[in-house]
Amino acid sequence: MTPAFKFSGRVAKGDLRHSIREEAPDGALIAPNYVETAWGSVPQYAATVRDANTGYDPAGDCQGSFMSAKYQPNNNCYAYGCNIASNSFAQPGRASGAPALSENFTAEHVRDNAVSDGLVYVGTTLADIEKHAASAGAGGHYVALMFSPPESNIGSDPEANWPGDYHWARCDTLSPMSWSQKDGGDQVTNFDFAGNPITDPSTANWRVNQGPIKTIGTGKDYNEYAVTYGFYCYMYVPDGSVNII
Repeated sequence: MTPAFKFSGRVAKGDLRHSIREEAPDGALIAPNYVETAWGSVPQYAATVRDANTGYDPAGDCQGSFMSAKYQPNNNCYAYGCNIASNSFAQPGRASGAPALSENFTAEHVRDNAVSDGLVYVGTTLADIEKHAASAGAGGHYVALMFSPPESNIGSDPEANWPGDYHWARCDTLSPMSWSQKDGGDQVTNFDFAGNPITDPSTANWRVNQGPIKTIGTGKDYNEYAVTYGFYCYMYVPDGSVNII
């Protein structure tokens, strides 16, 4: 049994809804529109909608595009973090032609690709955000990048290979500081993965139970496998100068 991992940011292998057209059977048309990129033809389910971050407002952000009534399954954590509903399960660096995340997949790679899209590296502490905000002025917001590294042969099963993933959270207000997030194609929430309000992404709970993974050996027991997204850095999303797809 090859495990079906759940991803927050990356496109799951075999997910035709969000795979580039070149990976679809016989190049089949899956989405109503495709955007040509250096990574391939990206399926897009509706036109991109941009919005300024004015606080936690799931129903109002990007005309409600992140909600079930519209395009929730087609917008991931990166789209929500940037407050740009690309409706394409956006990937860092894809719009700007940065190296694809399939190679050299590290937190640094994700960060650099986000910079290529227009985000600005801020630092690793809340004090870094405060310092940046003092000179940045209006017209942007902050995000936090979390990262889960690849792992092979989980539970001694050669087919259980976690390819790694990234996750983003968005700062909705600076004072008091509050954050929210969208876990892959799931609903928007201002809680972490353990159900706690997000006040500091660096200390929030980003552990995800992936479910049963087969173990090689006597009885071939099934053990549940959990991945943890470790906090990596804070970044700034300037209004109007970030492009994602």
